[in-house]
Amino acid sequence: MMILYTIIYATLSVSGVSLIKWQLNERKLDTLDEWISFAFNFYFVIASLLIVLSWLVLFKALSTNSLSLIIPIATGFNFILTICVGYYLFHDKLSLVSFVGFVMIIGGIVILSLNNQAHA
Repeated sequence: MMILYTIIYATLSVSGVSLIKWQLNERKLDTLDEWISFAFNFYFVIASLLIVLSWLVLFKALSTNSLSLIIPIATGFNFILTICVGYYLFHDKLSLVSFVGFVMIIGGIVILSLNNQAHA
């Protein structure tokens, strides 16, 4: 069940942030009026609600297991989903060095999680 909560957390969080990024496309937010207009934008409000909902799901996940196990796993799922959304939806570039770093970070999270599980 913990894995399901962390996947839901990552999905809601990345969806909210992606919606904000989509709305920021072509905006500069240089003036207070632009910031206020953006803060009351329908999509920004929905995105903010998704992010808050993701926190609530993370809190539920934290209630099911140890902090040192949940956070690395949740961070890993969040990281993987963020890279995928950035690459496929926003056409972010992923160089070989970036990809190697990505694999190393995920590998580290897996090792840390396995280590924490072995000592639980």
